[in-house]
Amino acid sequence: MSAQLYDCIVIGAGPAGLSASLFLARYRLRALTFHHRNPRNIYSHGVHGFLGHDGILPVELLKRGHEEVAKYGGLLIEGCVTKAEQIAEEHFRVTFGDERTVEQTFDARRLVLATGLRDLTPDCPGFHEFYGSTVHHCPDCDGFENTGKRVAVLGHGKQIVGFTLNMLTWTDKLTLITNGDPGDITDEHLARLAHFNIPVINQRIIKLEGDEEAKQLERVRFEDGEALECDALFFNLGTEPASELHTMLGCKPDDECEGLVWVDAHQQTSVPGVYAVGDLSPHSQLAVVAAAEGAMAAIHIHKSLILEDRQV
Repeated sequence: MSAQLYDCIVIGAGPAGLSASLFLARYRLRALTFHHRNPRNIYSHGVHGFLGHDGILPVELLKRGHEEVAKYGGLLIEGCVTKAEQIAEEHFRVTFGDERTVEQTFDARRLVLATGLRDLTPDCPGFHEFYGSTVHHCPDCDGFENTGKRVAVLGHGKQIVGFTLNMLTWTDKLTLITNGDPGDITDEHLARLAHFNIPVINQRIIKLEGDEEAKQLERVRFEDGEALECDALFFNLGTEPASELHTMLGCKPDDECEGLVWVDAHQQTSVPGVYAVGDLSPHSQLAVVAAAEGAMAAIHIHKSLILEDRQV
């Protein structure tokens, strides 16, 4: 076990975790960040809407973030945190290591959970060939690049109806595919889609086809042999937490967003001293928002650690 009690341990090093780490380092706090180099947006063709970095590759953004944290003295360790627990008031312990490394523990007065989400993805040939270029999961991130194009939308249930209608922001050439599972889509939902001339296909997808070298999707092939010509596909099949550390710590789930963690205005969870930032918290899942949440958490952590004799 490390004999040092860190001021803060950050678990996860996407835009949220690195932003928190950067501010903690600039506050000259003793902070340690764990990362695993497997970000949710690793397949994306570029990060959009991040002021001054629009279109930057995710790996390049994270590379710059690592360098900036290190420049200010922040410590980063590559590896997986497998356990987190509260030892006492303002005292947390995380366990690091796997079958390839010796298990170690590290203690801190504050924890930042930036562990993110995993997207549930389509299970069909061709998906990985086009994912991140012409197959996407985030309209806020990639909708603009598909303005006026023929877009297929994949998902099921009421939520995919809302997702599809939101895509009208960028194009009216839409087709909803339920992959044989309409879920709780009602006649009223179908009427709403029909009002905007959005057809619904209930066939199962067997393959995504197109120019693999250019990563350009051209058609969706169905089990009945028919095909839908399209320029892009957006899917929303749900997400799951990439880690269960928040559950181990007893953090309260968000009441409205299943699988996410409740946080207050400072990104602090229901467990005092534990913060959740980025996709794990119930806000917009944009890189720029994640970075802002990391900064907000770090600012509050800094204020919470100021000694009483320095406060007036």
